[in-house]
Amino acid sequence: MRTKGTILDAAGVPLNGRYNTLSESRAETWSASDLIRLANEHPPEAVIKGLVNKGDILLLHGSEESFKSVFILQLAESVALGTSLLMHWNVPRSWRVGVIETEIHEVMLGERLQKMFPKGNAPKNMCFMRESALRDWRRLGLPQKFESIQNWIEEEEIEVLLIDTANDFFRGQDNPSAETDVGTFFDELRNLRVGARGIVRHDRKKKPDFDGQINSNERIRGSAEWKEDPEAIISLERTDRRTNQVDFEVGKLRYGSKPQPFSLWFDASTFRLTPLPPVVAVLYEKESTRAKIIGDCQRRFDLGERTVDQMIGEQKGFLAETQRGHEKVFGIDIDRAQGAHWFSFAFR
Repeated sequence: MRTKGTILDAAGVPLNGRYNTLSESRAETWSASDLIRLANEHPPEAVIKGLVNKGDILLLHGSEESFKSVFILQLAESVALGTSLLMHWNVPRSWRVGVIETEIHEVMLGERLQKMFPKGNAPKNMCFMRESALRDWRRLGLPQKFESIQNWIEEEEIEVLLIDTANDFFRGQDNPSAETDVGTFFDELRNLRVGARGIVRHDRKKKPDFDGQINSNERIRGSAEWKEDPEAIISLERTDRRTNQVDFEVGKLRYGSKPQPFSLWFDASTFRLTPLPPVVAVLYEKESTRAKIIGDCQRRFDLGERTVDQMIGEQKGFLAETQRGHEKVFGIDIDRAQGAHWFSFAFR
């Protein structure tokens, strides 16, 4: 229970220090000076700098097979290790991350993690709720589900919680399209004593003649509350299932500037998404012959020879080209590449 006059941070934890009580006579009221002083003394703590602060909710949405679960594991890895996300956002420190994966069987999840960490170096700061616990959890009502999660958070000392997906919270009478039910879901989510929260939600079925003209947030299935409550919303849109390319967009960022949308590619060799075009990703560490670029792009990105040749042509203005016997050898020309859209990712 909140003590009269106590100031809580975004995660509901009492702040320590000289400003623990309000200067005004009414504990329910902030003065402008109180708010300015609070902001100066206790600035937001970044979990993912420029994207997620402590106390925030991040919502990820997309259609089926748009690599949402891959992104969630990649996000969990970055936050658990304190390493950059997508070569774009810094994670200032490591956090203990708890993942509730409701769609992928734990054996399949283990296989995915094996592909991500073939050397057995998975982050120790990353944990997953067991399938046996999930079976019991699914039978609970909405308030009891969150009580169970809070117990898990405390037992595992979890600081950042990721839920893939939110679907299993809505069973029986709870309706993901009802504003009241979804509002209760977000209230309970914010009441969890944890630093930050990330959730996954599916998109509704596409309307080809309409969807191209709307904000990406409007594609989220269910109540409008899904797009109104979170501080940050990310969409993944795979427009062509024949390729491993996905469009990444920050559709909402309450406390910052949204970056321009950009493309990601699923790299089967690392089981992660990369913002680098396939040819650039192959040449990122060392120069290579045309034949090897084609072979690596086929193996890592499932691309055909003609498509890779086209991509080499598109990037030629940013590449150095030499001759090694009868073979052409390509490498990234750092000076010329400064004009490429991917340069800020590769050489931050």
